[in-house]
Amino acid sequence: MENSIPALVIAAIMIFAAVLIAGATTSSVDNMNQSWREMEAISEERLGTELTVVSTQVDGTGTLVTAVVRNEGRTAIDDFAAMDIIANYPDAGSQRYINWLSYAEATLQDNTWTVASIAADYRNPGVLDSGEQMTIEIQLNPAVGSAPERWLVLATETGVSYTVYF
Repeated sequence: MENSIPALVIAAIMIFAAVLIAGATTSSVDNMNQSWREMEAISEERLGTELTVVSTQVDGTGTLVTAVVRNEGRTAIDDFAAMDIIANYPDAGSQRYINWLSYAEATLQDNTWTVASIAADYRNPGVLDSGEQMTIEIQLNPAVGSAPERWLVLATETGVSYTVYF
């Protein structure tokens, strides 16, 4: 009798510990499963992102760059503020500038960019769907020089980046 009470207490502690360990293991496996699913969804979006530069143009003042980009992938691009554009260019005096350009909803200011339009934007207005083209306007300061070694890096919200020469 004197050994049975401590044995029951030890057995209860062991059962309680086993339940706690099983719960922690189940929770960890669930977290890993959820993270794996999110990682696969992000990978699928990256694989489905494919942009093609149709044309680029610099205006006569050298401060406004226009780029037309077509979405040839299956992933729609809808959060333009989450996209990054970096301009790398020399000015008229051959001094090189590398600027990260912020997104502007409306009026362009120096070193900002905006989506001027999306052609044939019927399916989801304001979203660059597959097969659609968007015109990006970029306001640079100082003005772009005439040297040929100038480019933009366009990075989408999914982390895919493109180099655009202009």
